[in-house]
Amino acid sequence: MPSIELDEQTHEKVVFAARLMACTPSEVVRRLVESWSIPEEPDEEPDDVRVHAVYRGERIQGLFHPATRSLTVTRGPQAGQSFSSPSAAAMAVIQELNPDRSPNTNGWLFWRVTSSGDELKSLRR
Repeated sequence: MPSIELDEQTHEKVVFAARLMACTPSEVVRRLVESWSIPEEPDEEPDDVRVHAVYRGERIQGLFHPATRSLTVTRGPQAGQSFSSPSAAAMAVIQELNPDRSPNTNGWLFWRVTSSGDELKSLRR
């Protein structure tokens, strides 16, 4: 199996993250790499905006459709599902990842525009 070298401080942080995420250090690195590997979206329309959120250590990706103000989750919990609003999509993701928490949230603040890092509310008209 291939391996990577980490300095002591980084290794400690990866081990700590693994404890928080209840997984192995290797899984922490795999999730990190996957979360920043953004594949092309096959059903993307020219006006669609790539968005993402990081919740409980997991990166969720989606497409915001400005014409309808709807959002389709493309990767992560609820992948493949379309929602009538950013808030509906955010609530579904939260409900799946953290069922003990009330899922009520503002999707315009939950999602970020992937290209800029701005909150989705920056596109609101």
